[in-house]
Formats: sequence, C-alpha cells, structure tokens
Amino acid sequence: MRTRKEESIVNFNNFLEKLILEAKSQYATDIHFLVNASCCLIKIRVNEKLIALTEVDSVYYQKLSMYIKFISHMNLNISKSPQSSAFNININKIKTRIRVSTLPSFENESIVLRINNTNLNEEIKKLLLFEEQEKVFTNILNQSTGLILITGPTCSGKTTLTYSLLNYLKDKSLAIVTIEDPVEQFEQGFVQLQINENAGVNYESGVKEILRHDPDVILIGEIRDAKTAKAAIRASLTGHLVISTMHATDALKALYRLLEFGMSIQDLEQTLILVTNQRLTINEETKKIILEYLNQIKILEALTYMKYGGKFDYKKINDYLVSNKDFLVVKK
Repeated sequence: MRTRKEESIVNFNNFLEKLILEAKSQYATDIHFLVNASCCLIKIRVNEKLIALTEVDSVYYQKLSMYIKFISHMNLNISKSPQSSAFNININKIKTRIRVSTLPSFENESIVLRINNTNLNEEIKKLLLFEEQEKVFTNILNQSTGLILITGPTCSGKTTLTYSLLNYLKDKSLAIVTIEDPVEQFEQGFVQLQINENAGVNYESGVKEILRHDPDVILIGEIRDAKTAKAAIRASLTGHLVISTMHATDALKALYRLLEFGMSIQDLEQTLILVTNQRLTINEETKKIILEYLNQIKILEALTYMKYGGKFDYKKINDYLVSNKDFLVVKK
C-alpha cells in the first residue's frame, strides 16, 4: 500500500508525462508555467507562439514545482535566484531529456521546460535537409585542431547537430570531454562535466581542468560571454578540436559577436575552421536543419574584409528560405 507521499509522487509524475506527451504531439519546444495568485496557466511554444494548454490551481503548482526541482537535482531551498538543470522522463517508453529553467518573479517562481524532441544520436546527413551538406562537417572533422562554431536562434536544432557531430567523432576512437549547462543528454563514451557555480565549476575553470584530462575533442556547450569565448579560443590554440554553439542570426554576425566579446581578429584567424548558422524547416512532416556556413577560406576572407574593408558576400539562409505563419519553407 502506497503512502501519501508516494501517491503524490506518482500523481506529479503522471501529470508531467501527460503534459509532455501532449506537448510533443503538437511539436512544442517548450512548456511555460505562468502562475498568479489563484491559478497556474500552462502554455506550450509551437512555431514561436505560446498556446494555452491547460491550467491548475496555484497550490497544486507550488507542489508540482518542488517536485520538478527535486527530480532535476536543483536546490529546493532556493526560490529567489534563477536555477537551471535537466531531468529524464519516459514518454511512451522512450526516454526524453527535459531541460528546466526557474526564474523568480514578484511573488512566485516561474518554470519553463525545454523538450528535446529529436534523437540526439541521429546521423548527420539524416538531420540535414540537403544531405550533401554532410561533407561540410565530415571534411572539417578530420582536422585535429581548431574551433567549430554552430550558431542559430533558440530551437534551431543546434544541440541535436552538435551531439551528432560528437557521436561521429566518438566512432573514430577519440577522447571527448564536454562541459555543459546543463548536460543535455548523458552519452556512453563521453566524459561530461556539468556547470556547477556553487562548486566553483564554470566554463572558464572547467575548460582549464579539461585540458589536463588529455582530450582530443572538447565541447563547450554555449559561448555566452567573453570569458567563455576566451576559454574556447584558448582550448583550440592548445592543439584541440573544439566545438561550441552560440546564438546568432547569421554566420557572419557570429564573427562580429566574437569580436564584441574581445577576441582579436588574429585569434579568430588562427582558430576558426567552420562557422555555421541554421534553422529548422519541415520536410515530409519531419523537422530538418537547413544551414549556411563559412568554411575556413570564407572565414579568412570575411576577417580580411573586417580589417581592411572591401567586398565580401556569401549566401545567407534568408536568401533561399521564406517564413509563413507555421514554419520555414524552402523557396521554389
């Protein structure tokens, strides 16, 4: 016979399973919990719009939020500071990774769940709309040093593509170490370090420790600031292949953003070997990645343009994509 506490856990878990299952069925990327004094409105993000899904009373939400923080290994005593983590949950017997972000508001704590809808072990070419673009990555992954930068807006498939690249490299019997915030998906064959500010583990200090761990390939989850950018550059200058992600609207602007972080043009010339920018599009009811890229030759050309001026041009995603109210589609 179950205790009241065990019944509550089963109740919360069943509620989350049903909620995430419904969100996945509508191809949602996020679940938002918007709480006020009387109730909590639950919305899902579909094609960049928030859609109301259901609501629960505020008392139930307070208990549910504690359960979510518990299974995400967050600090249950912290409600006035943001936290981020992740948990796994079985949806139709399939393990799904859920990222969790908490943010204190005026009277309550807001929670957003990010759903990983795709298989992070998918082959590179199966993720791409144009399968021939696989060579963009496989050719560059033969190099043993340099920085590969995967960019795009939120929910453009950066994590999915990044893990696909890591699995490709893993098959080459290389030592792979990642530092992430949080770890998106636990993988066999990787050493995965999670950011823990309370324990003094951030991107800057973590990369220093990773370099002592004899890696061949380093994944830095996301370049968000100057310190992380500097850590990525330093790691690639020490003779390692480094992969990282960054938010940017196109590949060229990613270079400008690195310069804004204080990186020198000389640093970028010595380290960057590939910069991509991507979006998700729908093809035969399946989400596919469509991307633009700057290879090493184009990167050097662009950086020369930045130093001395002159003409620089490349084909942007927006040159062959249009957007309608539902999703991105390829121009005819």
